[in-house]
Amino acid sequence: MLTQPEVVPYLLHHNLIGTAPIIESDLLVADVSRRNRNFKVISDRGPSYLLKQGVGPSGTATVAHEAAVYEFLRSLGGQHGLEDCLPHYYEYDPEEKILVMELLRNAQDLHEYHARRGRFSTLLARAMGKTLAAIHYVTRTEATNGNNELISAARPPRFLSIHRPAPGIFHDISSANVQLIKTVQRSVPLCQALDELRRGWRAETLIHYDIKWDNCLVFARSASNRKSRLKIVDWELACRGDPCWDVGSVFGNYLSFWLFSIPITGEVPPDRFMELARYPLERMQPAIRSFWQSYVRTMELDAATSSEWLLCAVKYGAARLVQAAYEQMQTSQHLTGSVVYLLQLSLNILQRPQEAMVHLLGLPLGQEWAQ
Repeated sequence: MLTQPEVVPYLLHHNLIGTAPIIESDLLVADVSRRNRNFKVISDRGPSYLLKQGVGPSGTATVAHEAAVYEFLRSLGGQHGLEDCLPHYYEYDPEEKILVMELLRNAQDLHEYHARRGRFSTLLARAMGKTLAAIHYVTRTEATNGNNELISAARPPRFLSIHRPAPGIFHDISSANVQLIKTVQRSVPLCQALDELRRGWRAETLIHYDIKWDNCLVFARSASNRKSRLKIVDWELACRGDPCWDVGSVFGNYLSFWLFSIPITGEVPPDRFMELARYPLERMQPAIRSFWQSYVRTMELDAATSSEWLLCAVKYGAARLVQAAYEQMQTSQHLTGSVVYLLQLSLNILQRPQEAMVHLLGLPLGQEWAQ
Protein backbone atom coordinates (compact mmCIF):
# COMPACT_ATOMS: atom_id res chain seq x y z
CA MET A 1 0.00 0.00 0.00
CA LEU A 2 1.12 3.53 -0.77
CA THR A 3 2.33 5.46 2.27
CA GLN A 4 2.48 9.22 2.77
CA PRO A 5 6.29 9.50 2.30
CA GLU A 6 6.00 7.55 -0.96
CA VAL A 7 3.47 9.86 -2.61
CA VAL A 8 5.91 12.47 -3.97
CA PRO A 9 8.36 9.86 -5.37
CA TYR A 10 5.39 8.12 -6.98
CA LEU A 11 4.28 11.33 -8.72
CA LEU A 12 7.84 12.03 -9.83
CA HIS A 13 8.15 8.54 -11.29
CA HIS A 14 4.92 9.01 -13.25
CA ASN A 15 5.98 12.46 -14.52
CA LEU A 16 3.04 14.17 -12.79
CA ILE A 17 5.31 16.63 -11.00
CA GLY A 18 8.80 18.01 -11.59
CA THR A 19 11.54 18.78 -9.11
CA ALA A 20 10.74 22.51 -8.89
CA PRO A 21 7.75 22.14 -6.49
CA ILE A 22 9.95 20.01 -4.20
CA ILE A 23 12.85 22.46 -4.22
CA GLU A 24 10.50 25.39 -3.65
CA SER A 25 8.60 23.55 -0.88
CA ASP A 26 5.38 23.94 -2.86
CA LEU A 27 3.94 20.53 -2.07
CA LEU A 28 1.77 19.43 0.85
CA VAL A 29 0.74 15.78 1.13
CA ALA A 30 -2.23 15.06 3.39
CA ASP A 31 -3.51 11.59 4.30
CA VAL A 32 -7.32 11.68 4.02
CA SER A 33 -7.91 7.93 3.99
CA ARG A 34 -11.28 6.48 4.86
CA ARG A 35 -12.53 3.29 3.21
CA ASN A 36 -9.68 3.59 0.74
CA ARG A 37 -6.15 4.98 0.91
CA ASN A 38 -6.59 8.61 -0.15
CA PHE A 39 -3.95 11.32 -0.36
CA LYS A 40 -4.32 14.99 -1.24
CA VAL A 41 -1.31 16.57 -2.91
CA ILE A 42 -1.63 20.35 -2.73
CA SER A 43 0.42 22.84 -4.74
CA ASP A 44 -0.03 26.62 -4.91
CA ARG A 45 1.70 27.06 -8.26
CA GLY A 46 1.07 23.78 -10.03
CA PRO A 47 -1.65 21.13 -10.33
CA SER A 48 -3.02 19.49 -7.18
CA TYR A 49 -3.90 15.81 -7.09
CA LEU A 50 -6.10 13.29 -5.34
CA LEU A 51 -4.68 9.75 -5.22
CA LYS A 52 -7.01 6.84 -4.44
CA GLN A 53 -5.91 3.28 -3.77
CA GLY A 54 -8.40 0.57 -2.89
CA VAL A 55 -8.06 -1.44 0.32
CA GLY A 56 -8.76 -5.16 0.00
CA PRO A 57 -10.35 -6.94 -2.97
CA SER A 58 -13.59 -4.94 -2.75
CA GLY A 59 -11.88 -1.56 -2.47
CA THR A 60 -9.47 -2.39 -5.28
CA ALA A 61 -12.37 -3.38 -7.54
CA THR A 62 -14.38 -0.21 -6.88
CA VAL A 63 -11.42 2.10 -7.50
CA ALA A 64 -10.60 0.23 -10.72
CA HIS A 65 -14.25 0.52 -11.76
CA GLU A 66 -14.25 4.25 -11.05
CA ALA A 67 -11.16 4.63 -13.22
CA ALA A 68 -12.91 2.73 -16.03
CA VAL A 69 -15.88 5.10 -15.76
CA TYR A 70 -13.62 8.13 -16.08
CA GLU A 71 -11.81 6.50 -19.01
CA PHE A 72 -15.12 5.90 -20.76
CA LEU A 73 -16.48 9.40 -20.17
CA ARG A 74 -13.19 10.91 -21.32
CA SER A 75 -13.41 8.83 -24.50
CA LEU A 76 -16.66 10.59 -25.36
CA GLY A 77 -14.75 13.84 -25.76
CA GLY A 78 -16.44 17.19 -25.28
CA GLN A 79 -19.98 16.08 -26.03
CA HIS A 80 -22.46 18.24 -24.13
CA GLY A 81 -19.63 19.71 -22.08
CA LEU A 82 -18.80 16.48 -20.27
CA GLU A 83 -15.30 17.74 -19.49
CA ASP A 84 -16.88 20.47 -17.34
CA CYS A 85 -18.94 17.98 -15.32
CA LEU A 86 -16.11 15.93 -13.82
CA PRO A 87 -12.74 16.42 -12.14
CA HIS A 88 -9.85 15.91 -14.54
CA TYR A 89 -8.76 12.29 -14.82
CA TYR A 90 -4.98 11.81 -15.08
CA GLU A 91 -4.34 8.09 -15.00
CA TYR A 92 -4.95 4.71 -13.41
CA ASP A 93 -1.98 2.55 -12.47
CA PRO A 94 -3.17 -1.08 -12.82
CA GLU A 95 -0.06 -2.47 -11.11
CA GLU A 96 -0.26 -0.37 -7.96
CA LYS A 97 -4.08 0.00 -8.23
CA ILE A 98 -3.81 3.80 -7.86
CA LEU A 99 -6.22 6.32 -9.42
CA VAL A 100 -4.89 9.87 -9.90
CA MET A 101 -7.47 12.65 -10.19
CA GLU A 102 -7.58 16.41 -10.13
CA LEU A 103 -7.94 17.80 -6.60
CA LEU A 104 -10.55 20.56 -6.56
CA ARG A 105 -8.97 23.01 -4.14
CA ASN A 106 -11.10 25.24 -1.95
CA ALA A 107 -14.23 23.36 -3.02
CA GLN A 108 -17.24 22.75 -0.79
CA ASP A 109 -19.75 19.97 -1.09
CA LEU A 110 -23.33 21.08 -1.63
CA HIS A 111 -24.43 20.02 1.87
CA GLU A 112 -21.87 22.29 3.51
CA TYR A 113 -22.55 25.05 0.98
CA HIS A 114 -26.29 25.10 1.63
CA ALA A 115 -25.96 24.69 5.39
CA ARG A 116 -23.60 27.66 5.69
CA ARG A 117 -25.49 29.99 3.40
CA GLY A 118 -29.05 29.02 4.19
CA ARG A 119 -29.85 29.75 0.53
CA PHE A 120 -30.40 27.39 -2.37
CA SER A 121 -28.74 28.56 -5.55
CA THR A 122 -30.81 28.29 -8.72
CA LEU A 123 -27.56 28.67 -10.68
CA LEU A 124 -26.00 25.58 -9.08
CA ALA A 125 -29.27 23.67 -9.35
CA ARG A 126 -29.39 24.46 -13.04
CA ALA A 127 -25.79 23.27 -13.39
CA MET A 128 -26.70 20.03 -11.61
CA GLY A 129 -29.58 19.42 -14.02
CA LYS A 130 -27.38 20.10 -17.03
CA THR A 131 -24.57 17.93 -15.69
CA LEU A 132 -26.71 14.86 -15.02
CA ALA A 133 -28.61 15.26 -18.26
CA ALA A 134 -25.38 15.59 -20.27
CA ILE A 135 -24.11 12.29 -18.90
CA HIS A 136 -27.47 10.55 -19.31
CA TYR A 137 -28.01 11.92 -22.83
CA VAL A 138 -24.62 10.94 -24.22
CA THR A 139 -24.45 7.51 -22.58
CA ARG A 140 -28.04 6.75 -23.56
CA THR A 141 -26.90 6.94 -27.17
CA GLU A 142 -23.81 4.86 -26.44
CA ALA A 143 -25.90 2.23 -24.66
CA THR A 144 -28.32 2.08 -27.58
CA ASN A 145 -25.46 1.60 -30.01
CA GLY A 146 -23.87 -1.04 -27.81
CA ASN A 147 -20.48 0.65 -28.03
CA ASN A 148 -19.35 0.11 -24.48
CA GLU A 149 -19.32 -2.94 -22.23
CA LEU A 150 -18.95 -0.84 -19.08
CA ILE A 151 -22.59 0.18 -19.11
CA SER A 152 -24.01 -3.26 -19.84
CA ALA A 153 -24.52 -4.11 -16.16
CA ALA A 154 -27.71 -3.00 -14.45
CA ARG A 155 -29.00 -3.58 -10.95
CA PRO A 156 -31.85 -1.98 -9.00
CA PRO A 157 -30.65 -0.21 -5.83
CA ARG A 158 -30.63 -2.48 -2.82
CA PHE A 159 -32.79 -0.06 -0.84
CA LEU A 160 -35.70 -0.93 -3.12
CA SER A 161 -35.50 -4.34 -1.40
CA ILE A 162 -34.85 -3.16 2.14
CA HIS A 163 -38.02 -4.94 3.30
CA ARG A 164 -36.58 -8.19 1.92
CA PRO A 165 -33.12 -8.10 3.51
CA ALA A 166 -30.55 -10.79 2.74
CA PRO A 167 -29.42 -12.66 5.87
CA GLY A 168 -25.89 -11.29 5.58
CA ILE A 169 -27.04 -7.75 6.27
CA PHE A 170 -27.56 -8.56 9.95
CA HIS A 171 -23.88 -9.34 10.52
CA ASP A 172 -23.02 -5.66 10.65
CA ILE A 173 -26.07 -3.52 11.28
CA SER A 174 -27.09 -1.15 14.06
CA SER A 175 -29.99 -1.82 16.41
CA ALA A 176 -31.72 1.26 15.02
CA ASN A 177 -31.58 -0.09 11.48
CA VAL A 178 -33.00 -3.44 12.59
CA GLN A 179 -35.92 -1.40 13.94
CA LEU A 180 -36.08 0.57 10.70
CA ILE A 181 -36.36 -2.57 8.58
CA LYS A 182 -39.10 -3.92 10.82
CA THR A 183 -40.94 -0.60 10.57
CA VAL A 184 -40.81 -0.72 6.78
CA GLN A 185 -41.94 -4.37 6.75
CA ARG A 186 -44.98 -3.52 8.88
CA SER A 187 -46.17 -1.04 6.23
CA VAL A 188 -47.79 -3.10 3.48
CA PRO A 189 -48.34 -0.07 1.20
CA LEU A 190 -44.69 0.95 1.51
CA CYS A 191 -43.47 -2.58 0.74
CA GLN A 192 -45.78 -2.80 -2.28
CA ALA A 193 -44.59 0.56 -3.57
CA LEU A 194 -40.93 -0.46 -3.27
CA ASP A 195 -41.65 -3.73 -5.09
CA GLU A 196 -43.35 -1.79 -7.89
CA LEU A 197 -40.35 0.53 -8.25
CA ARG A 198 -37.96 -2.40 -8.39
CA ARG A 199 -40.01 -4.10 -11.11
CA GLY A 200 -40.09 -0.88 -13.13
CA TRP A 201 -36.32 -0.32 -13.06
CA ARG A 202 -34.97 0.54 -16.53
CA ALA A 203 -31.33 0.17 -17.49
CA GLU A 204 -31.01 2.95 -20.07
CA THR A 205 -27.99 5.16 -19.34
CA LEU A 206 -24.84 5.40 -17.30
CA ILE A 207 -25.94 6.72 -13.91
CA HIS A 208 -23.93 7.87 -10.92
CA TYR A 209 -26.11 5.69 -8.66
CA ASP A 210 -25.15 7.55 -5.48
CA ILE A 211 -25.97 11.20 -6.15
CA LYS A 212 -25.93 13.08 -2.88
CA TRP A 213 -24.75 16.53 -1.92
CA ASP A 214 -21.53 15.10 -0.41
CA ASN A 215 -20.55 14.01 -3.94
CA CYS A 216 -21.30 17.36 -5.56
CA LEU A 217 -18.47 19.87 -5.22
CA VAL A 218 -18.88 23.60 -5.86
CA PHE A 219 -15.98 25.96 -6.47
CA ALA A 220 -15.18 29.36 -7.93
CA ARG A 221 -13.97 29.98 -11.46
CA SER A 222 -11.11 31.99 -9.96
CA ALA A 223 -9.89 33.01 -6.52
CA SER A 224 -11.89 36.24 -6.62
CA ASN A 225 -15.22 34.82 -7.78
CA ARG A 226 -18.07 33.29 -5.83
CA LYS A 227 -18.55 29.54 -6.00
CA SER A 228 -20.58 29.03 -9.14
CA ARG A 229 -19.22 25.85 -10.76
CA LEU A 230 -20.13 22.27 -9.94
CA LYS A 231 -18.53 18.89 -10.54
CA ILE A 232 -19.72 15.43 -9.55
CA VAL A 233 -17.19 13.09 -7.92
CA ASP A 234 -16.97 9.52 -6.57
CA TRP A 235 -18.13 7.37 -9.48
CA GLU A 236 -17.26 4.08 -7.77
CA LEU A 237 -20.84 2.76 -7.96
CA ALA A 238 -21.70 4.04 -11.45
CA CYS A 239 -23.52 1.56 -13.65
CA ARG A 240 -26.05 1.38 -16.42
CA GLY A 241 -29.38 2.05 -14.80
CA ASP A 242 -32.49 4.18 -14.63
CA PRO A 243 -31.72 7.89 -15.16
CA CYS A 244 -34.76 8.76 -13.05
CA TRP A 245 -32.91 7.32 -10.04
CA ASP A 246 -30.26 10.03 -10.25
CA VAL A 247 -32.95 12.70 -10.68
CA GLY A 248 -34.99 11.31 -7.80
CA SER A 249 -31.85 11.29 -5.66
CA VAL A 250 -31.57 15.06 -6.16
CA PHE A 251 -35.20 15.51 -5.09
CA GLY A 252 -34.57 13.27 -2.08
CA ASN A 253 -31.58 15.36 -1.00
CA TYR A 254 -33.67 18.51 -0.86
CA LEU A 255 -36.49 16.79 1.04
CA SER A 256 -34.25 15.10 3.62
CA PHE A 257 -32.30 18.33 4.15
CA TRP A 258 -35.60 20.08 4.83
CA LEU A 259 -36.96 17.45 7.19
CA PHE A 260 -33.75 17.05 9.19
CA SER A 261 -33.82 20.83 9.78
CA ILE A 262 -37.09 20.53 11.69
CA PRO A 263 -36.82 20.35 15.51
CA ILE A 264 -38.98 17.28 16.02
CA THR A 265 -40.00 16.72 19.64
CA GLY A 266 -42.95 15.06 21.28
CA GLU A 267 -44.34 18.49 22.08
CA VAL A 268 -44.59 19.76 18.51
CA PRO A 269 -47.63 18.58 16.47
CA PRO A 270 -46.80 17.40 12.91
CA ASP A 271 -48.99 20.10 11.34
CA ARG A 272 -46.48 22.71 12.58
CA PHE A 273 -43.38 21.04 11.19
CA MET A 274 -43.27 23.03 7.96
CA GLU A 275 -43.33 26.39 9.70
CA LEU A 276 -40.56 25.41 12.14
CA ALA A 277 -38.03 24.19 9.56
CA ARG A 278 -34.70 25.98 9.66
CA TYR A 279 -34.54 25.48 5.89
CA PRO A 280 -38.13 25.86 4.60
CA LEU A 281 -39.22 24.14 1.41
CA GLU A 282 -40.30 27.49 -0.03
CA ARG A 283 -36.64 28.51 -0.21
CA MET A 284 -35.72 25.29 -2.00
CA GLN A 285 -38.51 25.14 -4.57
CA PRO A 286 -37.09 27.72 -7.05
CA ALA A 287 -33.84 25.72 -7.13
CA ILE A 288 -35.74 22.44 -7.59
CA ARG A 289 -37.64 23.93 -10.52
CA SER A 290 -34.41 25.24 -12.08
CA PHE A 291 -32.82 21.80 -11.72
CA TRP A 292 -35.69 19.95 -13.38
CA GLN A 293 -36.16 22.46 -16.19
CA SER A 294 -32.44 22.36 -17.01
CA TYR A 295 -32.50 18.56 -16.98
CA VAL A 296 -35.47 18.35 -19.36
CA ARG A 297 -33.98 20.85 -21.81
CA THR A 298 -30.57 19.16 -21.95
CA MET A 299 -32.12 15.69 -22.28
CA GLU A 300 -34.45 17.04 -24.99
CA LEU A 301 -37.45 15.32 -23.43
CA ASP A 302 -40.84 15.92 -25.02
CA ALA A 303 -43.84 16.84 -22.86
CA ALA A 304 -45.17 13.29 -22.50
CA THR A 305 -41.80 11.79 -21.64
CA SER A 306 -40.89 14.55 -19.18
CA SER A 307 -44.19 14.01 -17.34
CA GLU A 308 -43.58 10.25 -17.19
CA TRP A 309 -39.99 10.66 -16.00
CA LEU A 310 -40.92 13.28 -13.43
CA LEU A 311 -43.52 11.02 -11.83
CA CYS A 312 -41.00 8.16 -11.73
CA ALA A 313 -38.27 10.41 -10.30
CA VAL A 314 -40.55 11.68 -7.53
CA LYS A 315 -41.23 8.08 -6.49
CA TYR A 316 -37.54 7.25 -6.57
CA GLY A 317 -36.96 10.37 -4.47
CA ALA A 318 -39.28 8.88 -1.87
CA ALA A 319 -37.28 5.65 -1.90
CA ARG A 320 -34.09 7.67 -1.41
CA LEU A 321 -35.63 9.00 1.81
CA VAL A 322 -35.68 5.42 3.12
CA GLN A 323 -32.01 5.14 2.20
CA ALA A 324 -31.26 8.48 3.91
CA ALA A 325 -33.01 7.22 7.04
CA TYR A 326 -30.95 4.02 7.01
CA GLU A 327 -27.68 5.90 6.54
CA GLN A 328 -28.59 8.29 9.35
CA MET A 329 -29.07 5.38 11.76
CA GLN A 330 -25.94 3.35 10.96
CA THR A 331 -24.39 3.87 14.39
CA SER A 332 -27.53 4.43 16.49
CA GLN A 333 -29.33 2.25 19.01
CA HIS A 334 -32.82 3.66 18.56
CA LEU A 335 -34.80 5.33 15.80
CA THR A 336 -35.09 9.09 16.16
CA GLY A 337 -38.26 11.08 15.62
CA SER A 338 -36.81 12.65 12.48
CA VAL A 339 -36.15 9.25 10.93
CA VAL A 340 -39.63 7.99 11.76
CA TYR A 341 -41.14 11.02 10.04
CA LEU A 342 -38.77 10.53 7.10
CA LEU A 343 -40.23 7.06 6.61
CA GLN A 344 -43.74 8.46 6.89
CA LEU A 345 -42.90 11.16 4.36
CA SER A 346 -41.59 8.50 1.98
CA LEU A 347 -44.86 6.57 2.24
CA ASN A 348 -46.95 9.71 1.77
CA ILE A 349 -45.05 10.62 -1.41
CA LEU A 350 -45.30 7.10 -2.83
CA GLN A 351 -49.07 7.06 -2.21
CA ARG A 352 -49.66 10.60 -3.56
CA PRO A 353 -46.75 11.45 -5.87
CA GLN A 354 -48.58 14.15 -7.83
CA GLU A 355 -49.49 16.02 -4.66
CA ALA A 356 -45.86 15.79 -3.50
CA MET A 357 -44.74 17.06 -6.90
CA VAL A 358 -46.81 20.22 -6.47
CA HIS A 359 -46.84 20.92 -2.74
CA LEU A 360 -43.42 19.66 -1.65
CA LEU A 361 -41.22 20.11 -4.70
CA GLY A 362 -43.06 23.07 -6.19
CA LEU A 363 -43.35 21.50 -9.65
CA PRO A 364 -46.73 22.44 -11.20
CA LEU A 365 -48.64 19.75 -13.06
CA GLY A 366 -48.90 20.22 -16.81
CA GLN A 367 -45.93 22.60 -16.99
CA GLU A 368 -44.09 22.63 -20.33
CA TRP A 369 -40.63 22.23 -18.80
CA ALA A 370 -38.73 22.27 -22.08
CA GLN A 371 -39.78 25.85 -22.83
